[in-house]
Amino acid sequence: MKTIKTYCKACNVKLTDKLEEIHESLLNFNNYGETAIAKDKFSVHTENGSKELIVAIDSYFLKDHKDLGRFTGCCGSSGLDGMNKTCANGHEVATEVSDCYTAHYIAFNLKNVIIKEVTDDYNLKYQTSPVACFCIAPL
Repeated sequence: MKTIKTYCKACNVKLTDKLEEIHESLLNFNNYGETAIAKDKFSVHTENGSKELIVAIDSYFLKDHKDLGRFTGCCGSSGLDGMNKTCANGHEVATEVSDCYTAHYIAFNLKNVIIKEVTDDYNLKYQTSPVACFCIAPL
């Protein structure tokens, strides 16, 4: 399993610290009101032919979107109104899903992030293509 860090594709600002991969089958989208994935973990989730990087809701280096209409929901964000998380510089990167009738998680849009595999504490490998195959190229 891989360990990664994520960065904004538009400005290269860090979005997460190290995240450890778990298999997609371990994601739990059926426990409404509870987390879909453990803290400091990630998984690539495919739905309707589209892939997303799923992480727990945590204090990553993300900001809430300035458009509060992106956070509609009953008790939290439904995730149905577009990306609602930005990098520190305001670029859209992810969607928080946190309503009472959903599992809770953040889904990073793979078109808006750079994924770097952590090989050890001092080295990263840059991923040149979407996480479909985790094709890694040296920095």
